[in-house]
Amino acid sequence: MPKRTFNRLDDDKKERVIRAAIEEFQARGFENAKIEAIARNAEVAKGSIYQYFDDKKELFIYSVTWTLEYFMKIIDRQTPLQDMDVYDYFLSGSRERFELLKQEPLLVAFSMDIYTGKFGSLALEATRELSRIGEEYELKLIANGRRKGTVREDLDDKTLLLFFQGVTEKFDTEIMEKVKSFDYNPTEEHYREMENLLKNMISLLKQGMGRN
Repeated sequence: MPKRTFNRLDDDKKERVIRAAIEEFQARGFENAKIEAIARNAEVAKGSIYQYFDDKKELFIYSVTWTLEYFMKIIDRQTPLQDMDVYDYFLSGSRERFELLKQEPLLVAFSMDIYTGKFGSLALEATRELSRIGEEYELKLIANGRRKGTVREDLDDKTLLLFFQGVTEKFDTEIMEKVKSFDYNPTEEHYREMENLLKNMISLLKQGMGRN
């Protein structure tokens, strides 16, 4: 977790520091990333980074969680979380989310490299943290579905979550591979291809989780 000095920064400065860190980690890997380079690109003193985080590892882990939460905030801005169930999450604003591939190629590439193990032993720790945040969000979507009457009531949350994760994991991997193959610059044809994948995935989710 960052120190109080980081939390007291204004949002723009926080984002500048984290984006500088992500750029350095993505370009050089964790071991070769330099705090002085991060500080220089963030336009802060090198000593300031150590006032914000205990060490480089803590900065890396926070950069990972910041990236996931950044994407979640954008999705939530398009359709507020309280209005979404597990199906709406994928259907709502799908085109806008695909546009993020063009707008945020660095964050997308960073996320993909974490999941594919580029950062070695740190990737496992980072993935655990991402899973924790993701599960909290997914359970809220399931709860919303129960409230809206779109998710079946005869199964407990843990079972529904396992099914949800099992279905979405392979589809997510397939979409990530497609994203990488067109170098984060999707064409209209790519959009349609990915939208079809999402629709097929939602169909499977509805068959397993939906109320009859």
